[in-house]
Amino acid sequence: MSSIAGFFQPNTVYSKENEFCIKTIHDMSQALIHRGPDEQSYYYFPQGAYNQNFLLAGYIPGTFSHEIQPITISYHGNTYTLLLDGFISNPEHLAMELEIRQISTKDMSLEKLLLFSFLTKGEEFIKEVRGAFAMAIYDEGERQLYLFRDALGLRPLFYTEKAQALIFASEIKALFQYPGLSAVLDRDGLTELLSLGPARKPGSAIFKGIYEVKPGHYLTYSRSGCKETVFHHFEIKEHQDSYEDTKENICYLLNQSLDSLKCAVMPVSSFLSGGLDSSIVTAKLANVSPSPLATYSLEFDNSRQHFKSNAFQPALDAPFVQEMATHLGTKHTIYTCNNQIQLDYLKKSVLAHDLPTMADVDSSYLYFCEMAGKQHKIVFTGECADEIFCGYPWYHGTETDCKTFPWSTDLSPRESLLRDDLIKVLPIEECVRSAYLNTCNEIGLDGENTPADMVHRKTFYLTIRYFMQTLVNRGDRAAAANSMDARVPFAHQELTEYLFNVPFEMKAQNGERKHLLREYAMGLLPEEIRTRKKSPYPKTYDPGYEALINQELLRALSKTDCPLHAIVDKRKAETFCRQVKDLGRPWYGQLMAGPQLVAHYLQILYWIEMYNIEIQP
Repeated sequence: MSSIAGFFQPNTVYSKENEFCIKTIHDMSQALIHRGPDEQSYYYFPQGAYNQNFLLAGYIPGTFSHEIQPITISYHGNTYTLLLDGFISNPEHLAMELEIRQISTKDMSLEKLLLFSFLTKGEEFIKEVRGAFAMAIYDEGERQLYLFRDALGLRPLFYTEKAQALIFASEIKALFQYPGLSAVLDRDGLTELLSLGPARKPGSAIFKGIYEVKPGHYLTYSRSGCKETVFHHFEIKEHQDSYEDTKENICYLLNQSLDSLKCAVMPVSSFLSGGLDSSIVTAKLANVSPSPLATYSLEFDNSRQHFKSNAFQPALDAPFVQEMATHLGTKHTIYTCNNQIQLDYLKKSVLAHDLPTMADVDSSYLYFCEMAGKQHKIVFTGECADEIFCGYPWYHGTETDCKTFPWSTDLSPRESLLRDDLIKVLPIEECVRSAYLNTCNEIGLDGENTPADMVHRKTFYLTIRYFMQTLVNRGDRAAAANSMDARVPFAHQELTEYLFNVPFEMKAQNGERKHLLREYAMGLLPEEIRTRKKSPYPKTYDPGYEALINQELLRALSKTDCPLHAIVDKRKAETFCRQVKDLGRPWYGQLMAGPQLVAHYLQILYWIEMYNIEIQP
């Protein structure tokens, strides 16, 4: 993990020691220093400036060495510059393609390997690049900038335009360091925030005029303007492999992903929840670790006293964590989060994301990363397994084709605190409907009339593009805020593409959730862990937390100048905070119920205040 940032104005010529360029790019770099505190470097050219902040922990050693970025080369009388955040998992394939074209890759760095791949194939080269990355390539002769983002969107990359300049950065906060840019929330952004949040439409950044490069897309910016191109999409294919061959292919792809990530310049660690996903990753790492692997888990104050088993969270993690730590002989550390920490970190989580997030689901995770990050800078997680191996309830319900986003089927809880006049003027239902239908259309499906044999693929794709992206962002920002590198072996392009077309009946054979992953874990994990029912990332059930956030929201709304008055109805909020917040089901995902709705509105308040956001009528 690192950061990249820059600005490019193709119709301008800056002097070599231009103060505007120097100050602006340094301010952008400082805004992102947490992503790469180990090395800062800059490149100035007549049309702008670029920066990379490098995190040593994020570097994965391999055949090809690392060079300080931005890296610039001259080729056939022209100059090319590259910036990279993330890692490339198939450099050997790229090298082989160059060798075929008589270009020697001996002693070549990874950065030069990427540049020469671009030079020999043009922008089409990106179709063959694998990994988790955000990348910028600048063609100085043509005055043309390319911004690339990996197929699954595992690394962030935002951009905006100002006075014919393209400004880009790994996080939104750096964009606001560019002179003249301000934070504005217009009708479209407010509607999306209140209807889809904490998810976002692919390419959206909520702020007016700010966007994110979509997963599997790249931008081309030049004197003729901005062009967006799709280089990767999920293809519907007939799955022809037998059950046994399917298991074998999954084993190969998952092992390949784990092998490509486990090389590190620093000791690695693992987040261990005692569930199937994190236990598999931890077991694979522990089996090759020369010394006891460091593992970490998170608990909440008074968990045993207040926990209530439910369909989404059937059991506490603690006993299973202890069983796995003992079984593997790991060096285990438990961190405990209390109510005040969760409240305090709601604001810190907004700062990490530049946006309202998954409330205390995010704030407690940010705290968890902060504690673990004091000991280890590289951590492996089991994230993304539920998305691709179908662990979520919406894959298995009696009505899987709900004709909307299945983790947020009821919009009424979202509207329960809103001002009536706002509900009337904001197209909340239409925003959700159009986002849903457009996403279905990306794989050639009609969201309203999906053939029965395509319903699972539709649910899978919606989950990958929305729910998984929200959790990927959560992991990236929480780790980055603490200068950590979070590695996610299950987020693997070929594995995801393969599972997209595997029939649901094979994934859930005999009604067993995540059946194929449980088969992979046969002999790797104790049976009690291998067959454990899915339990999501934990949350507190302490009523003291609910009381704390209720007080915080009502205290804010008691002030006449509170920005939330433009959004929230004070009387509705007072009534809501006095009642038991059993909404029947979560309003987002599996964990976000009544208390998280209050916390989410608190995050919206913090966001408006901290970023001095202008809310346009």
